Amino acid sequence: MMIPCSLDRTINVTYLEAPLVEVWRSIATPEGMNTYLTYTAEKTGSSKDIRVGDVYTLCYGDILNHPVVTECRYGEVFAVRDRYESIAPDGRSDRFDVQTRFTLAQEGAFVKLTLEVTGFEPDTYGQWFRECLEMGWRRSLMNLKSVVELGMDLRAELFSYPRLGVVNCTVNADQSAETGVAEGEGNYLMEVFPNSPAAAAGLRKGDVIVSFDETPTPNYSEFVRVISSYHHKKERIRIGYIRDGARKETPALLSVEETFTGLVDVETETYDDIRRKRETLARQRSASGSLWKQKQT
Repeated sequence: MMIPCSLDRTINVTYLEAPLVEVWRSIATPEGMNTYLTYTAEKTGSSKDIRVGDVYTLCYGDILNHPVVTECRYGEVFAVRDRYESIAPDGRSDRFDVQTRFTLAQEGAFVKLTLEVTGFEPDTYGQWFRECLEMGWRRSLMNLKSVVELGMDLRAELFSYPRLGVVNCTVNADQSAETGVAEGEGNYLMEVFPNSPAAAAGLRKGDVIVSFDETPTPNYSEFVRVISSYHHKKERIRIGYIRDGARKETPALLSVEETFTGLVDVETETYDDIRRKRETLARQRSASGSLWKQKQT
């Protein structure tokens, strides 16, 4: 569950019916991370002997993280300073720095796992990253629970929901003044990627999405929850949005392309391969202006 807190951090708490040693292995060792979270994970030094200053290289598909261990007490606390590098659909690479702290406590047959991420910038991009990471960790912790309790890795099912090809966040005070939409009453489009489903539907940067097929999407978490419900559905959806103070509607066909979902084949492609491919594809799409539309017809 997500715990309400100040805007510079996120807190998730989950209870795992599993041995403490198994939970520790999952969150702190490369082998354990690969069971529920990462595609590949490496660290300096011994994979099992974890010390302050150790550096990990974690690959989540089109996202790399190079966390450095800042605190480690076996079975109690595992904390790192993260450096995330994310490849956007157009091949651009963005970097984000935060601190992540896992706290473990035995409570009867359960391990209480508290995950706190701090250091989000007090601006719109900091808000966007916080909302993305909070939802991402919420799903990853659900997968951890499934792995340690049931032996089932469900990350593909949890993260392969269709996408629009946008960067969005819950409407904040600045965006409310710009759009006339009340805070927390829609998803502001910070960016619409060229040749994405959103672009094909006529959506633009600055629009505010308020519904999918008349189901409200007042904030980022509801946006992801509702769009996830279209998993395995191929029909067009109706997107309700606000532009220039007026409510509008447009049909869109969501995408499950790896360019937008981030679910890539890391066995055949490196992080740099993915970046170069997306840069090339973005140039081709920009030059043709019709590649995406051709694929949708």
